[in-house]
Amino acid sequence: MKKLISMVLVFVLVVGIFSACGSQNSSDGDSQAKGDKTDLLLWLPPFAAGDDGALDHEFWVNTLEPWATENNVNLTIEITPWGNYEEKYLTGFSSGQGPDVGYMYLEMFNDFIEMGAIEPLDSYLTDAERDNYLYLDQGFVKGKQYTMPFVVGNARILFFNQDILEKAGVTELPTTWQDLIDVALKIKEANLPGVMPIAGEWADPAIGALNNLYYPYLWQAGGELYNEDGSEITLMDNDAAVKAAQFLHDLKFKYEVVTEESMSLVGTELRNQFIAGNIGIASMDAKSGKVLTDAGINWEFVASLKDQNRATWTAADALILNSACEHKDLAASLIKYITSAPVMEQFHSEISAFPPLTKDAKYLDDERFKPIYEDVDALHTLYVADGAFKVGDALYKNLQLMMLGDLTPEEAIQKTVEYANTLK
Repeated sequence: MKKLISMVLVFVLVVGIFSACGSQNSSDGDSQAKGDKTDLLLWLPPFAAGDDGALDHEFWVNTLEPWATENNVNLTIEITPWGNYEEKYLTGFSSGQGPDVGYMYLEMFNDFIEMGAIEPLDSYLTDAERDNYLYLDQGFVKGKQYTMPFVVGNARILFFNQDILEKAGVTELPTTWQDLIDVALKIKEANLPGVMPIAGEWADPAIGALNNLYYPYLWQAGGELYNEDGSEITLMDNDAAVKAAQFLHDLKFKYEVVTEESMSLVGTELRNQFIAGNIGIASMDAKSGKVLTDAGINWEFVASLKDQNRATWTAADALILNSACEHKDLAASLIKYITSAPVMEQFHSEISAFPPLTKDAKYLDDERFKPIYEDVDALHTLYVADGAFKVGDALYKNLQLMMLGDLTPEEAIQKTVEYANTLK
């Protein structure tokens, strides 16, 4: 999962002679038959508390040692800092020094697929394995199983301050868009000092804010940014995109439950204001739940409001197989070992809690959120398409202008489509 932090340490386990893309120590093709080990390179990011990678490195060294021993592999493990993460991959792949197996966040997929750098995993999965994995569809892009979902979760959900709702006389959480309007209006009408009825990180510079602010409503209204294979922008194929934008516009200008003060917030400030008791309703990542609990906040959540569809944003970062890898069968075996129930249960209990990836794995994330990840059909991820980042950036800027009163909902969507068409 992409983190906007900078780190300087890269931890490397070298258990043999270092070489990229799984080249062998011996020059002849029978090296394994002679007992020589095969070199494989694995790149992973840091997830453990502290983010310097030390705990992650130790964990993966110990956890993957049995697989490496059983398969006669010299496994080099690098914990790659989040700072300049994508740049390191670009440099590594272009120079032939990329990993055999690596971790990519979804925004990276398209460029590397188009480069021919990622090997599809379709032929390496048995029918039984396909049945056991829960989120393979989230790694099936552009018609192939290019990635193996590895970190699925941290959904974007609506949090409610129950103490504020009680003071406003709200007794039931919303299930529809209109319900959300009604709850926000009750908070507004309660005239609670310093309380914003509903707020979002509209001042955040990162387009990831769309995961909270717009995409869930777009999907709930039955819309999509792109078609299934990412080849065409579909914002204007029906009225869903404008409908979702209009809903947000109405919250601010018609119902006045999104205040001017809330328009200056970024993600961290949004959560801090929620903890301070200054916000009644806010869409945040599920990991915020523990932070709110630790701060003593009485909170509840709704994963998806109903319009046309149920829809919840979720992460789907994944493991990939380098198409230049000389030992693809071994690398694919490593991917399956890493995502197996025993390894993932260790990872989720010792390093970072996420939902299980397979039917035979235990759920070790926050129990309150378990129903979210069981509702697989409602889970949506970001788009894998040419120019998706640029289009998302344009969409976010146009929606910001809309919320400032400079564009209508129709204009915000139309301008985004016009810009997307210039990228063809």
